[in-house]
Amino acid sequence: MLIALAVVLVCALGAIQLASDAIFARAGEPPSLPAHLPARLGIATYRAAGKISQAPFIDAMLARAELNRGDLAAAARYTRRLPDSARRDDLFGEIAQARGQDRLAQQYFVRAGDIEAIDTAVHALTDRDPARAYALEDGLRARLQQSATHPDLLAEAYWTLGNLAWRQSKRALAMQKYRQAIDLSPLSEKFLLSAGFAEYELHDDAAAQRYFMRVLSVNPASANAYAGAGMLALRAGDRTRAQQYAQRARAGDPRAPALLTLEMQLRK
Repeated sequence: MLIALAVVLVCALGAIQLASDAIFARAGEPPSLPAHLPARLGIATYRAAGKISQAPFIDAMLARAELNRGDLAAAARYTRRLPDSARRDDLFGEIAQARGQDRLAQQYFVRAGDIEAIDTAVHALTDRDPARAYALEDGLRARLQQSATHPDLLAEAYWTLGNLAWRQSKRALAMQKYRQAIDLSPLSEKFLLSAGFAEYELHDDAAAQRYFMRVLSVNPASANAYAGAGMLALRAGDRTRAQQYAQRARAGDPRAPALLTLEMQLRK
């Protein structure tokens, strides 16, 4: 009896796996079996399974299958059957996006905490509507904070907010966001450099120097940090020291963006 039950279970699991492969066949490499499986096979299998069990993963797979086929009404119908969750919000976001309802889609992606989807939307909005991009990223930041996610992900959101605030000439707000990112991830070279060069632009040379030195304490070979220190030295009138920093930056990375700026300043 137990052996027969085990055989039935193995067959059932095999059918479910085959159905999943069929639904995601588009992602299969051409020579692979999944690439040749018709999506209708997966849908039929999951529908049959749905008559036996109302497990959420079955409805989620059917929603995904209908979304892939372009039947948005059916995808929404299966998605509504899911319990409140990030997966449900993500699917509703994709359905809204497929309907051209970008703002609604973004609201769902924020609720889902879908970092990749929000990053894509923010990137698309940064130039044409930076205020909207900022609001969207801040929504993601709030969602990440609420869910007590990994601090590095929250720090990344703060850093992005700093960049977006800077683009809108909101300098004080940008510095606040950079500092919040650094508080969460104090060893991040990227965050420290952003704060350092922002302070350089604001002519707070002492603060900028502190950030560049913090970078070098984390990464002694940071070409951008050496170049930043060189830019400060040059502005202070110490050309010799600026050239020394440029040489050290060049040894680390001759293509570092800040080094290119420093070299251009040295040629003047």
